Amino acid sequence: MTYKKDRKNLRRRFNKYNFRKSWRDENGNLKSFSVTLDTTSLTVARKRAGEILGRWDEVKAGTGFEWSWQGEYNRTTVMERRLDDAIQKYIKHKQADGLKQSSIKRIRNSLDNLISHLGSGFNYTAMDNKDIDSFKSAMNHKSPAGLNVDVRNVRTFCNWLFDTERINRQLVIKQVDEPKRKPQYLTESDIQSIFTLESISMQMKRFIGFYIATGLRRSAPFFGHMEGNWLVIPADAPYNKAKRELEVCLDPTLHEIWLEMMDVKAEWEECGFQFENLVGKLTKEFKRAIRECGIHDIHHLHNTRHTFAVREWLRTGNIYNVKEQLGHSSVTVTEGYAEHKRSRISADFPSLTEQIAERPKTLDLVKDGQVLMDSESNRLM
Repeated sequence: MTYKKDRKNLRRRFNKYNFRKSWRDENGNLKSFSVTLDTTSLTVARKRAGEILGRWDEVKAGTGFEWSWQGEYNRTTVMERRLDDAIQKYIKHKQADGLKQSSIKRIRNSLDNLISHLGSGFNYTAMDNKDIDSFKSAMNHKSPAGLNVDVRNVRTFCNWLFDTERINRQLVIKQVDEPKRKPQYLTESDIQSIFTLESISMQMKRFIGFYIATGLRRSAPFFGHMEGNWLVIPADAPYNKAKRELEVCLDPTLHEIWLEMMDVKAEWEECGFQFENLVGKLTKEFKRAIRECGIHDIHHLHNTRHTFAVREWLRTGNIYNVKEQLGHSSVTVTEGYAEHKRSRISADFPSLTEQIAERPKTLDLVKDGQVLMDSESNRLM
């Protein structure tokens, strides 16, 4: 089976002409488009090729056509654009961008909800704000926060449709109002309960203590390096949400724990496991600990960061100092911690409150002297 090239973009197969044209996209990837011209006449083939080239920008953008020689009405029409096909292309686009698998999964779940509501064959070019509003109403069994996850993912998808010229108008999609919730933190009693649990390892207790003492996000320590006594998290480190360099001073005990964390990461990767599964395991262990302690307001390892923040807010009374230590780009984010009354935080950390007044050296957070925390520096001893 052979092709005979007759003219540029034209190929003849079994005496019938086909159109084929290649190009490179903005990322340098080679793309191609081909369609049968359904004619044995070179003159007709040239005319039909001209029809394709006249809409070439739309073809490259992914628009599907029913060409004049294919349909029964002898005119070129845009094929109906299916929602499920567009979502599939969008997911591939996000994967090509290197988005982590957990984020891809959340996006897919949200867009699957959209498909369930509108239908897989829904023509996405006809989608308007009424469709989005009806989608929100259909998802109102979710909490406002859960619904807004879907709304944000749908909005980003619709923006992509507009940016890639698949639709000709940008939809204005607003999130639903969420009741404002103060950041939840572990109290001194909660910390004592976790650190005295026999069902979790001393290593896990030390890791939890490290997060409470440094206020770092769960992935950050694994991508840092030491410069003297300072743990430095580069601005371009994976999962660095701050997108700027972070520095945390580690005392010898915290440094020892950090080295232990790096050893665990190395062993994990040597076994061929993904890093996301490691931090997922840490979160799972933390959740098991708080569940066994009967702590109901804490749901994630990230709450150790909140714990660091409110302790610093109580210790210093300086929200800008807390902002710098957390690496927030704006103090507006940090001000959420200041919404907690200092009297309430003081009651939740009685030993720290006493030490602020008397300035003794240490606060015992674990029985048998296995883990100690200096309340002034938030350092493990």
